[in-house]
Amino acid sequence: MNRYIKVIFVLICMLFMLTGCAFSTKMVNEKGDTYTCLAPGIGPLSGMAAMAYRDNCVKRYKALGYKEAE
Repeated sequence: MNRYIKVIFVLICMLFMLTGCAFSTKMVNEKGDTYTCLAPGIGPLSGMAAMAYRDNCVKRYKALGYKEAE
């Protein structure tokens, strides 16, 4: 029984490591031009990196006069 618990624990950890996510924010300027800051990630570490990439993209486009679309 103890062996099965270890196997289940390892499988749960592997599933957690392989979960994916995507962060996106649609940006629009006064002319109506749009850009989507999109950053997909797989696993907890790349998910945090994807969020940081998306945040940097939003900052860049805000500096160019874009605003977050509602």
